[in-house]
Amino acid sequence: MQIQVSDALLQRIVKAVANAEGFGRPGDLPTRCHNPGDLTDDGDVGFGTARSTGIGAADITIYATDDDGWEALRRKFRRIFAGQSHVYNASMSIERIGMLYSKDPDWGINVARDLGVSADMSLAQLAATPVGPSEQANA
Repeated sequence: MQIQVSDALLQRIVKAVANAEGFGRPGDLPTRCHNPGDLTDDGDVGFGTARSTGIGAADITIYATDDDGWEALRRKFRRIFAGQSHVYNASMSIERIGMLYSKDPDWGINVARDLGVSADMSLAQLAATPVGPSEQANA
């Protein structure tokens, strides 16, 4: 199932994910690794990996720049909306994606809160939601 998603909504989603992952907080691993999504998908892209700790610990990719990390996170969610992910799909709730993504039950709740929606909303439902004032202002 391929779902159309606006650039503005995609940006809201990746910002919410980055916030849930701790990106931007000085000293936190996603910040140090230029990896706002705490992604492991790309493995070592020439800058190594760093082992996270806690729930869902993994070897996350170190990107050369924040821009590279942001692009990788946008690419991940574009694949989900395009039906090209082998793990996630747009009919999954934000809560379900969170459990698969981070193994942390609070992840989906935090992402949904940042998006201003319920954690049981699917990405497909989110994409079908009429554009709100905050998205219009950012478009």
